[in-house]
Amino acid sequence: MNLSNVCPDIPDNWRGGVAATCRVLGGAKPISDETLRKYARLGRRLGGIDWKVSKSGRMMFYGAEIKRFWRTF
Repeated sequence: MNLSNVCPDIPDNWRGGVAATCRVLGGAKPISDETLRKYARLGRRLGGIDWKVSKSGRMMFYGAEIKRFWRTF
């Protein structure tokens, strides 16, 4: 997985879907959405990324969790 070299500069209360989170984590070259979904399936306990269900039923990622996930890699 090719994460950006610099920690994402987003507020802790930032919210984004799968596509937006891929762009934030990847920097100039976004990571694959399948890669993000793989780590989302792992969950926070197993070294993945935590997510919530939005009102429309889609995956929603928060800025604080994105930064925590970025720091683990």
